Amino acid sequence: MQTDTPWDSLIFGGIDEVDVEAVAAAFGTVEVAARGRATGSVCPDCGRFSDA
Repeated sequence: MQTDTPWDSLIFGGIDEVDVEAVAAAFGTVEVAARGRATGSVCPDCGRFSDA
């Protein structure tokens, strides 16, 4: 597949908090290395913020 569109917009379209660091395609699979931009998150159970 040839495209001039960046991988992050193809794979994570609409998700601004993700940086795609690498993409490798071989033998019918695609491996994506991505990192979240957030410094922490809120626990869905207790509601506390964690950055660890």
